[in-house]
Amino acid sequence: MFVKMFTMKFNLKAVTTCILLLLILGSGWKTQAQDSCHLKISIITCGSGEDLYACYGHSAIRIIDTCAGSDRVYNYGTFNFGDPQFYWKFTRGKLPYYLNIETFDRFMYTYIQEGRKVDEQILELSESDAQQIQAFLENNAKPENKYYRYDFLFDNCSTRIRDIFPKLFGERFQMGEAMESDSCSFRTILNYYERNLHWTRTGVNLLMSHRVDEKMSNEQSMFLPYYLMRGFAGAYLDGNKLVALSQELLPDRIEIKHEVNQAKYFLWIFCIAIFILSFNKTLQPYLLYFDVFLFMILGLLGCFMLFMWLGTEHQVCEWNRNLFWAFPLHLAFAFMIARNSTQVAKYARYASWLIVLSFFYEFIAEQKYITEITPILLLILYRLGKYSSRITIASFTNPFMHANRTR
Repeated sequence: MFVKMFTMKFNLKAVTTCILLLLILGSGWKTQAQDSCHLKISIITCGSGEDLYACYGHSAIRIIDTCAGSDRVYNYGTFNFGDPQFYWKFTRGKLPYYLNIETFDRFMYTYIQEGRKVDEQILELSESDAQQIQAFLENNAKPENKYYRYDFLFDNCSTRIRDIFPKLFGERFQMGEAMESDSCSFRTILNYYERNLHWTRTGVNLLMSHRVDEKMSNEQSMFLPYYLMRGFAGAYLDGNKLVALSQELLPDRIEIKHEVNQAKYFLWIFCIAIFILSFNKTLQPYLLYFDVFLFMILGLLGCFMLFMWLGTEHQVCEWNRNLFWAFPLHLAFAFMIARNSTQVAKYARYASWLIVLSFFYEFIAEQKYITEITPILLLILYRLGKYSSRITIASFTNPFMHANRTR
């Protein structure tokens, strides 16, 4: 009887122990399952492409949700190209960009086709911090929140990502150094990225004022995806490195060849040719037509610069120093050239002095003239000089008759 009772107690104890072990193991399995059900967040950095819109690269955020089985990219660089007022809004700086959510495969398709480099920085985040980032992005992607007014230097796909982390984590987060503050200007770094798009670079530089000649801070340099990637590479959260792993998703298959600065050489050759032709007395009457065309173009360019300053939201177009030589009143001067008027000579003298003064201003001006326009400035001064000392202007209506008298 004693043996039987002992056996029953022993069996009951063994069963109880087994049940407790199962509960503990089950709890452990449950916890392990919960731990494996997490978010993996990474920063995606896309390399430069050959076209202007792609030469600066691109940034986005990737979130893999193993619970939902999703792999999505949050992209702040999206706009509606089908907008009927697209070009007008783009020119005025009022084109709305928005946060778009797409699958990772769809996002990568473009870069696979173009052969552009794609890098990924996987972040070391706690589950709660990762959920906070995901919740922020999901809220940002709502129709009432997703749109923002794009600004190339100060509010774009990279700066939006840069600003998420200090906004969510405050002093817990410390961004790394992408570039030493005050070591480089916006214009310098933009010229580097546009180094093989010479005509485009020249045109863009003409429209940008002294704002792009300001030296960048470390944070400001992250308006470009490459520098954002460098900033995250040295970032810390709660004293620990934020980036756990960096990996290359796609190699760079684009071979960007060094291009000769066609704009610079063409403008020099063109201006020297005009200077040489002006000594030919037979051709001098025809240069009258050239001057009308030249100052008409300069006047229209000046009007466009004035519009970009006063009629748009582009901060970088304010107080453009190029208005010294691309003066809007040149448009009126173009129609005055053929008249026998002392007003032509007066205007030519005043316009010449304006350009000369701008040369002296070069020594203290923050916005410097780009080298490509040097021959244009010399040509303008030379052609204005032909009129500043004249009272009688060559006949516009009959250059052949004037040419015969010259012979």
